Amino acid sequence: MNNKTDCEVIRWSPQALKIVNPIFYICIFATMNHVLFWIQFIVYPSVRQYSMQWLYAYLITDLLLLIRFFLLYAYRWLPICLPYFFRMIICYSEAIFDNYLNLLQSYIFLALNICRYLQIAHNYNVYSSNRRLIIIVHCLIYISPLVTHIIIIICGWSVLHKPLGDVCDLLPVTLTIQLLFLLFTYFIPVILTLIFLLLCLNYIHNTHGIQTQIIVNARLKYHRQLVVQSGVFYSLWLILWSPHLVVFPFVYKGSTIGIIAQILNYLSITVDPIIIAALDVRFLHAWKSTCDHLHRYIRRRRSTPVPITFPLN
Repeated sequence: MNNKTDCEVIRWSPQALKIVNPIFYICIFATMNHVLFWIQFIVYPSVRQYSMQWLYAYLITDLLLLIRFFLLYAYRWLPICLPYFFRMIICYSEAIFDNYLNLLQSYIFLALNICRYLQIAHNYNVYSSNRRLIIIVHCLIYISPLVTHIIIIICGWSVLHKPLGDVCDLLPVTLTIQLLFLLFTYFIPVILTLIFLLLCLNYIHNTHGIQTQIIVNARLKYHRQLVVQSGVFYSLWLILWSPHLVVFPFVYKGSTIGIIAQILNYLSITVDPIIIAALDVRFLHAWKSTCDHLHRYIRRRRSTPVPITFPLN
């Protein structure tokens, strides 16, 4: 419609629907995993630790990405007639918040590894000693990328791509902007994250000057455990999550490469709570306790005699 005051129903195109439907089923499975994870968080106080706030912040961004997908899926599925102004707001929100939430995750992991390094190498509990600083860092991580996206749009450094019946996307207008996007959204946070992770591993592995063999063995055991946990988690994180941030400054999300990156990204969201729960001993104990309760409940149900009634003549 040419008249911007007219309302219009936005529908998925048949081609886009073939791509979106598989992602829809992945998101359903991902939602089930996240619901089970947060049930453990609510039921068991042992996993509600202040030191795990960055992991929970990361998983909340996963939930927000799932909510974003379902809302936009319903928006193009239901017969909702909206005027041009509201359609443009939704389109810009769709384009911004996908990149914004994925960008948050990279800096949340950087903050997690900096705090872990301070705890391990300097025996400094930043969570209890600098709570105000932690709150300020949270605010900076959440506000700065959003403000940056708005500035980029206002300055005309990115253009809105809105094909009929498909997802909206923001694409940088020049190669310089694309490379700056890639630098600040991927390379800087990921490289710094890996540096602080390696510093942690190096400190734990270094047993020079420790005389007690028991402490040496404990340090080496903790080092091996952290290597395995970090290796599994960050390998899957980089394989599944990285392609989305690497390609989004250069290609449209509806292209073949963009679709593959989106699918990998939603697979990452699906496995995130499973990996975190499997690699943290507190969640392993919580899952074990839940399974024990379920087994006892099933055994009680099976052992409860069923009353037999005889019909009255």
